[in-house]
Formats: sequence, structure tokens, C-alpha cells
Amino acid sequence: MATISINQRFTQSPEQVFAVLGTHAGLGVCFAPLQVTRIQDSADTHHPDGVGSVRKMGIGSVTPLYEQVTEYEPNKFVEYVLINNPLIKHHVGRLVFTPEGAGTLLNYTIELEGKVPGSGTVILAGLKVGIQQGLKKLAKSL
Repeated sequence: MATISINQRFTQSPEQVFAVLGTHAGLGVCFAPLQVTRIQDSADTHHPDGVGSVRKMGIGSVTPLYEQVTEYEPNKFVEYVLINNPLIKHHVGRLVFTPEGAGTLLNYTIELEGKVPGSGTVILAGLKVGIQQGLKKLAKSL
């Protein structure tokens, strides 16, 4: 199984960073032109982007991906899995928001195993570049 880990520092507090990256809509802003839409709310009415919520992600008419939040603690972490994808056996992403002085250290890890041997490494290489660019852009604009 292939894994990537990305660290990004923010000058803002974990609460401020989580307000963007802990929401489905915020991920869409960070990773534009990727369109991210919550299609199923969490059972927790106080946190509609929490455990059990599902987001649809895609660009234009390309077949979308679906992710479901499996763990969620406001201002601390979010974990999700890719669901219903015929090419991926296993995909888990985890965002951990750690206070660092007045700011935040975000650690974003993804583990992935494709159904085709070796495909996880290739997919993650592309994801890593896109995620790093999106997070750097967000850190400058937040």
C-alpha cells in the first residue's frame, strides 16, 4: 500500500484552518477547479460535514469520486474513505490540525491501494502535487 504525508504550516489557529478544510465546501475552494459538493449530511445536525457525510468530487463531466467521512473531531482531525470506486481497493485520507504557537501545523496523509498493482504510487504522486499546491495557496490567502 502506498502512502503520502504532507505538512503545511498556517499562521491561523486550528479553528480557522478547520473552518475551511474541515468542510466539504472548503475543500472545493482550496483545490479548485475541483468541484466538491456535500451530497449526504452527517446524522449530527451540529456538524453536517461530520461522520457519515458524503461528498462528490469532480471536474466538469468527468466521472466523479465519492468520499465518506469516517472520523471527525472539530478543530482536531477529519478522516475519510473513498467509496464505490471500481479502480481503488483502499483509500483513506486523514487531516490532523495541531496547534503550533499561534498557528497550525496541518498533517495530511493518504494511504491508497489500487486494484492494478503499483497504481497507488502513481495516483498518489499526482495527488501529492495537487494537494501541496492547494494547501500552499490556501496558507497564503487565509
